[in-house]
Amino acid sequence: MGLSCKKDVLVPNEGIYRGIFNEIRSSGDTVASGVVYMALWESTLKFQITGDSLTNAPATHHGSYLVDDATRMQFQYGSAYSTQYDADHYLDTTYNYSFVNNTFEFWFQDDTTLYEYRLSRD
Repeated sequence: MGLSCKKDVLVPNEGIYRGIFNEIRSSGDTVASGVVYMALWESTLKFQITGDSLTNAPATHHGSYLVDDATRMQFQYGSAYSTQYDADHYLDTTYNYSFVNNTFEFWFQDDTTLYEYRLSRD
């Protein structure tokens, strides 16, 4: 009889994720929110994000990423920011994250605002 251990995957794996983006002020007010689709490619460490065209949150863009450890990811935007969008609606800094089963959540907190993505993959 063979025994096998299920290895926990702590790094988001390649695929397309769908979910919600929220920008929440420290007062608790949500100032931006939108539906988001995100594609990750492990082989090239690239991402493509398509944001909600009605709210411009987040901005549609692409770039690269690195996993620092099982809790932090560095995102780098691949081009110049469009003045049409708030620069904070681009992934271009280090985010904390969790990846459990097919749920991928990542967030960044500055002095006054939380930027959070709550995504999942079927």
